[in-house]
Amino acid sequence: MATILIVDDNAALRSAIAIALADLGHQPAEAGDGTAALAWLSIHRADAVLLDLRMPGMDGMEVLRHIRVKPDAPPVAVLTAVPSSDNTIEAMRLGAADHLVKPIGRDGLRALLSRMFPDPAADAPAV
Repeated sequence: MATILIVDDNAALRSAIAIALADLGHQPAEAGDGTAALAWLSIHRADAVLLDLRMPGMDGMEVLRHIRVKPDAPPVAVLTAVPSSDNTIEAMRLGAADHLVKPIGRDGLRALLSRMFPDPAADAPAV
């Protein structure tokens, strides 16, 4: 079970993602903005972060920069309702593990998590 921090200013979307993560066997944590996310990460450990790009105050790119400078930085998937090639390129340049368009459904979330947490048993040779 992974602890996954959801950072989004939309409370309903955060809640929906948290429910889906819990249903998939993970422990969700929530932050309503970038400042709250960085405060949470200064106290707790996340195995991954799902990060909205457009938020009031500190935007997702700035939060991503702060997260990625940490030596034990978790993988970060950037979520956005307004996709652009510039956002994708910048997020990946800053070290994002993935870049997805909102809303993200349960299947999309499952696929994202399988990319972020590959199953080592899948690569093991058959006995």
